[in-house]
Amino acid sequence: MKLHSLLFVCLAGLIVSCKKDRDAETAPSISFTNTSGYKTTLPVNIVFTASAPSADNVTWDFGDGTTGQGLTVNHSYTSFGGYKVKATATKSGLSSSYSKDIPITFYRRAVIKRIDVLQTPTLKPGGVDWDPGNFPDLAYDIVFPGDTTYVSGTVLNNAETGSFNVIPSQGTFIFNEDIKFNIYDKDVGNVPDKELMGTVRFKFTSVIPDTTVYVDSVQVNSGALRLMLKFEFQQ
Repeated sequence: MKLHSLLFVCLAGLIVSCKKDRDAETAPSISFTNTSGYKTTLPVNIVFTASAPSADNVTWDFGDGTTGQGLTVNHSYTSFGGYKVKATATKSGLSSSYSKDIPITFYRRAVIKRIDVLQTPTLKPGGVDWDPGNFPDLAYDIVFPGDTTYVSGTVLNNAETGSFNVIPSQGTFIFNEDIKFNIYDKDVGNVPDKELMGTVRFKFTSVIPDTTVYVDSVQVNSGALRLMLKFEFQQ
């Protein structure tokens, strides 16, 4: 084989190899941990530690209009409230991000006091009544972070709307993690059953107070299902 042919084959092989290397590159993975945001006085200093093994660089958006850089960063918050913090890992022009809601608060816990069911779907999927000739019988459960479920023994008979009181010890939640409320039509007659009417998700971070005076209820919606959650923050 002639020299120029050999050179062409070698160069072509290098080009293909480089292309394969480029195609194999992926954005670096990233997550982070942080110290507690609970403190009774301001400012509140939080240490954020990123896990991004293959990243060349990590940048931060602290959710209060300021930014930072590095695997481990310290940030001082000067106001109480809920902040969405985002860390971005970059390598070879590729990037990925990870976000988390961070509560900066002088309260240790939140307690759901009551669930007001304001609206439920009128019909089942397919346009069928929940209970032909009657209103549904409302029941609920709460799925905590970690998939621990609290099932209420209370049923609101023949009601489209109504209120459930929640036992405080069962209503204590982690501020920045999802809570899931399931509302059911629960029949307790000759053929007991429980049909899911709808689900709404909620987290307290968006309503963490920034003063000692705060809104003590919030409406959460999911499709035709509307709930009003009554709660209080406790130190």
